[in-house]
Amino acid sequence: MTLPPHTNVVRFRGEFLHMQDTWCVVMEFCPGGDLWDLLECSPKNRLPESEARQLFRQCVRGVRFLHAHGIAHRDLSLENVFYCRGVCKIGDFGLSTDAALRGSGEAVGKAYYMAPEVVNQEAYDAYAADMWSLGIMLFIMLTGRRSRPMRRATTSVCRVLRAGVAKVIDSWGLSDRISVETVVLLDTLLSVNPAERPTSNELLELLEVAGDGINSRPAVV
Repeated sequence: MTLPPHTNVVRFRGEFLHMQDTWCVVMEFCPGGDLWDLLECSPKNRLPESEARQLFRQCVRGVRFLHAHGIAHRDLSLENVFYCRGVCKIGDFGLSTDAALRGSGEAVGKAYYMAPEVVNQEAYDAYAADMWSLGIMLFIMLTGRRSRPMRRATTSVCRVLRAGVAKVIDSWGLSDRISVETVVLLDTLLSVNPAERPTSNELLELLEVAGDGINSRPAVV
């Protein structure tokens, strides 16, 4: 399926057969690296809340576009969001699927970003799994820390699921850097129950009407 262009999705440029046995896909060039690279160049590998929310909002716009066209990404991560002159672009669609088909129970994606139901290899709503991954992305941008990957959802993902986002952030001494509104948003996205997570439409509406939290400064371009 060929999608119309969107600012926050890497564009498909073409494809060709190489050496008669390998199909090559040509995608838009994004010279700025990915969001994980951006974090590694930031103090303490994290971003001020205002900057993180600005970048996150762009990611959500891209996900909403994909979901509106019936596509679930299934491998959303900071490493798969490319950064080009201040613009975030979602790429790497190797695991994407028609979201009308419920997940078969196959655990796909990067361990750090997998939703509990994906880790448990249950039939799952691929849209809702994408929303969990978005929550992990925002969590990492704000804290500079990856949560421990799950082996089984029954043993919990990490301290976030046991104590809640607010207690984790407080224990790390980051409460003065992250607003209550953003903590509540993270708690919603990282709900173990997929039905309690917002859709991409609902999430974008929340982000569009809200501010950018504390520590405001222009995004790095």
